[in-house]
Amino acid sequence: MNTALTAALILGATGLSAPAFAHGDKGAHVDAFETHLDDYEQEIEQLVATVDSIASDYAGDGVASEQLGQRADALVDDWEHVDFHEALETHAISLYPPIWVALGGLEEAIHKDGAEAEVRQWQQRTEAALWQGMGALKYAAQQRDTAAADADTTTEKATPASGPETIDIIQKRLDEVLAAYREGDGQRATTLVNEAYMQRFEGVEGALIERDADLVSSLEKDFNATLPLLIERGADSKAVADRIAAMNDDLDTARELLKEAETDKSDVF
Repeated sequence: MNTALTAALILGATGLSAPAFAHGDKGAHVDAFETHLDDYEQEIEQLVATVDSIASDYAGDGVASEQLGQRADALVDDWEHVDFHEALETHAISLYPPIWVALGGLEEAIHKDGAEAEVRQWQQRTEAALWQGMGALKYAAQQRDTAAADADTTTEKATPASGPETIDIIQKRLDEVLAAYREGDGQRATTLVNEAYMQRFEGVEGALIERDADLVSSLEKDFNATLPLLIERGADSKAVADRIAAMNDDLDTARELLKEAETDKSDVF
């Protein structure tokens, strides 16, 4: 099913208003985000209510595990497509990865049997991360007119290169991630993953979305949830290596798509 259509159906089912999609053209709300704080807060309240409902039903009886798993999966899609997601990614990106990690942890826990304590832990972590992100946006809004805020918004998310050579840089960075992890430095490994996403992958997202939005969504989840969760949990180095290998396969595909985009662009001119 088309990604946008899937998201639209999910949003309709959960009651979240239809947003400007995070993958695609930037929503008009982003440039004037300080006037949309109430809207973002309502989206967070809806996400939190969904998290609470899933966690409560998991702890209770009468809800099939398959249904709970589907609701947890839909929650991640909801997060990807609310306006708050895009505003946070643009104006306070340092608070963006923790939400992905928490949602990924919750989603995995829901798919397990007898993991009530783990579900509650990830429930609390998810809700805390969402509200911390909201706090960061409020702070950014308060400071927007000051010189310090201007410096923050231009340096926090540096403009990265956007050509196929960027993929080579990302893959080299992932090699460094694996090396750091094998040396026992999980903190550095996590930092390198975040840098690869924020400073490099985001620069090629726009061109890739036009050609394979599902590929972008998959890589975004790997960078922000799957791989960081493996590192945080102290997974076997083989599991980390296998995930990076899978990401590299997707990145190889991304490189070819970017080459096609450059060829098409040169043909136009």
